[in-house]
Amino acid sequence: MQHFTAQNSSQNNSDTVACRSARRPMAAIPRLLTTTGLLFSLAVVTSGCTGGSQPSASTPAPTGAEAPPAEDAQPAATAAATAKPRERNEVWTDEKGQKWFGNVPMDAFFDQPYEVASNATAIGGPNGAAPAAAMGEQTTAQQPAEAVAATTPATEPATPAQPSPDTPAPAAAEGGDSWDQLLPLADLDEEIKSIRNFLQETVSSVGNYNSSMMMIPPKVATLAALAEVARQRQESVSWKEDAAWVRDLAKKMNESPLQRGPKDQKRLQELFEGVSDIFNRSKPAGLEEPPAEDSFAESAELRSLMKRMEEAEKTLKTEIGSADALASKKTMAQHEAAILAVLAKIATDKGYGYDDDEFRGYGNAVVEAAQAIRTSTEGGDFSGFEAAMSKVATSCQNCHSKYKND
Repeated sequence: MQHFTAQNSSQNNSDTVACRSARRPMAAIPRLLTTTGLLFSLAVVTSGCTGGSQPSASTPAPTGAEAPPAEDAQPAATAAATAKPRERNEVWTDEKGQKWFGNVPMDAFFDQPYEVASNATAIGGPNGAAPAAAMGEQTTAQQPAEAVAATTPATEPATPAQPSPDTPAPAAAEGGDSWDQLLPLADLDEEIKSIRNFLQETVSSVGNYNSSMMMIPPKVATLAALAEVARQRQESVSWKEDAAWVRDLAKKMNESPLQRGPKDQKRLQELFEGVSDIFNRSKPAGLEEPPAEDSFAESAELRSLMKRMEEAEKTLKTEIGSADALASKKTMAQHEAAILAVLAKIATDKGYGYDDDEFRGYGNAVVEAAQAIRTSTEGGDFSGFEAAMSKVATSCQNCHSKYKND
């Protein structure tokens, strides 16, 4: 009796360890189990370890490689139902030689529970399918049709349609150097405002006029040229219908070389007041009707426009000397680049007399470089800004070396 109790206690301890080990997450099971058989074993182990509800006699028998023979199912159920009540931790053997742990058959437990619990081999692959090498599974050709269907995508990924050789490529956007794109409306308004403020102060008195006289022609020529740009723009400005009058009045301010003294100061003051009235939407009476069409060359002297371009280049060079300056003076840099681009485009007008490919090539190079300045400024690319500024300087220098004295 003492020997049986010690043996029983040892068996109970061993079975308790097995039961506890069976609770551990079974990342991999080194035996071939069907899905139904695995679920059945887990249910039985959990029920036996926790002392919960016992399996019903009507529970369907497992199917697959590990399902018990049909002839053993009924005696086992009968023995469990008719035998005397067993203790939960009691180990006993029925008349068929089947060992039981309480009401749980001993073959529900693994033979080496510690090895099973310590096996960390992953069951599922990336998509939940068990690797064949780790699980000893069948190859695809040997698997049942249901298993193959479960791991095969329903449809193959659609292959992107390749363009037909006969399909034309999308056309590039046109109008990259249109007036609207070269000179945004905000920059047009800002430049006009700057010129008006300068002229209002400069022509207000003889003293101011005399001290700033040399700066007037580039400002007035730029005003005339931008008035014509406003007239030709697709995007409307508030004074577009009166742009021809602004252009004509600015043209008259530069129609003769300026002289110091009250005569030219008074003449410019009167013309500027007419310009101010037009911008204020109160066009003065008695103004001569301007020409409906007037070329840039007839409205603005090229030499004066070049001075404004030189001013823009100098401002960009002296004010933007670092990446921090580029970031802090972004708006100013973009404005000067826009003025540089639009005036370089105007300089290629045939009316100025330089109707040859080489001159237009220099002008177009400055336009492209000025647009690159705007792009690099927008993205905070200081190296790109420096490269574009170098292109401006080189193009202007090469152009001047050939055409400046013509």
